[in-house]
Formats: sequence, structure tokens, C-alpha cells
Amino acid sequence: MRAILTVLAAAMLVVSPLTTASAAGVSKQELSEILSGQGYAVRDFDKNMIAVVVGDYVVLVGIDGADSDISYITFLSGVSANALGYEFLNRFNNEVKFGRAYVDRDGDVAIQMDRNAAGGVSAENIESDFDVFLLLISKFLSDLESQTIA
Repeated sequence: MRAILTVLAAAMLVVSPLTTASAAGVSKQELSEILSGQGYAVRDFDKNMIAVVVGDYVVLVGIDGADSDISYITFLSGVSANALGYEFLNRFNNEVKFGRAYVDRDGDVAIQMDRNAAGGVSAENIESDFDVFLLLISKFLSDLESQTIA
């Protein structure tokens, strides 16, 4: 009897991560519907990515990996990498634990935030994550403006 329970427990451990990953899946179409339902202008961008226009910015929202992790990224075209400095980026990244700002290989300033979706995501998660990402952009620009004025 103990052997049967051990085999069943082992089988459940093997199958459970697969079940979670498949339940986590959210499609690009669902992302598009959720964000357009919030009033944002959404358009197709790439195989696993949509572009959401918010004011002067385009936020790319992509689905990545087997767990359908969701990434939010924007490039701040009006911000010069030369004006930032590593001290500013380090301070910002240390203050904000759920996102990051960096300068990419092309010298463009980017802000990115990822959601680990292994446990699944709801429409409310996506809506609130998007709002948080917009606040992250605002904080970055506000911090940059404060640095320039000081």
C-alpha cells in the first residue's frame, strides 16, 4: 500500500508543474481584448507581442516562454542615454523592485517589467500590471526631471 501511495505522490509531482503551466496560458488575443477594453489603442506588433499606444509612448506587451510570462516594455525616445548616468539608473532600479530601466545596445533608454505567470493570470492582474507599468514610466520621468532641475 505504501508503495502505491509513493508512486501516486511521485506521479502527482511530475504532472503538477505541467498542469500549472498549461493553466497559466493567456493568448495575445486575450491581452489585446483586455487592454482595448480598458480604452487603450492596441495593435498587433509581432508573433507574441502587441503594441499599446498610451499618449506619447508605445508599450510593447509580450507573452514569453512556456509559462506565458508577460513582459511590458517601452523605449523612451525623448530621453537621452547620455543625460542619465549609471548613478541615476542604479538608484532608480534599487528603489523600484518590480521593474528596471536600462540602456540597450543601440543606446535607447528602456523600461521593462515582467510578470511571472506560472500560476496563471486574470484579466484584473493584466489591467493592474499595466497600470503599475504606466506608473513606473511616470516615476522614471519624474525622477529624471527632478535630477535635471536639482
